[in-house]
Amino acid sequence: MNHLITVLIPTFNDFKAFQRAIKYYSNDQRVKIVVSDDSDDIFERNLIKSKCEEKGFFYVQGTKQLPVDNWNKLMKMIKTPFFVLNHHDEYPLNLSFLDLLDEGDIGLIVLPCTSIARGNLPQKIFSWQQKLFSTICLLYPNASFNMFLAPTASLIINSKLKDILFDNNLKWFVDCDWYCRLILKIRKVGLKIKFFHKSRIISIQAKNSITYSIGKNLKQQINIEKPYLNKKGFLPNRVINFFQFISLVFILFITKFKKIFLAKYPFDNQKLNL
Repeated sequence: MNHLITVLIPTFNDFKAFQRAIKYYSNDQRVKIVVSDDSDDIFERNLIKSKCEEKGFFYVQGTKQLPVDNWNKLMKMIKTPFFVLNHHDEYPLNLSFLDLLDEGDIGLIVLPCTSIARGNLPQKIFSWQQKLFSTICLLYPNASFNMFLAPTASLIINSKLKDILFDNNLKWFVDCDWYCRLILKIRKVGLKIKFFHKSRIISIQAKNSITYSIGKNLKQQINIEKPYLNKKGFLPNRVINFFQFISLVFILFITKFKKIFLAKYPFDNQKLNL
């Protein structure tokens, strides 16, 4: 069987997370897995490399530069009709979305996600929230918001878009900027976006993630990057930006309410499908 999708996995010093990320992907013959490993811990790197050899994954050493450079290196290895950039701290609950990949006009499949930040309860995002907020953002592209409310692993992408690389001038807004440029290309080539609720991505914030590493310098990083986004034309005026922010608050109200409720009345997360 020919591969339908390439799963691009950038890794860094976390064999345990890597094993979790490949659990479902590695059992489907429609999936090709390509790993670019930036690990500087020799023990972790050898474990990851050995697992790739055992499973028959394509393994290369990363750029040892910016994480973004490692992602872009992976993007140049795509030879299948679709691809997904799946960081090692993300994984799918199932692969039901693969059945959609035979549809010729699909540009993007967006999967709902559950994000688990360190020290916090899970935050569950639904397809209707993603669809509504992305529609609002697309009226006036805004790369300071994550229009899909999701990590890159939630985006199953037509390989006609593989030339849209990550901007290595960005760190905090790098995903948001990428999403905006993907959408512009989708519009240009006339492909469709499908929001698919029957699969879900789980994203667990790792200690070596960009989000975690920025930490206390987040405000400073945002102030550096926003003028750059403005020059690119990916920031609307303040009135529109405020409207989009208020829309986001309302759209996420149910999600926030559930987090507060669960904090007060904890249940088994598995039973709640978090």
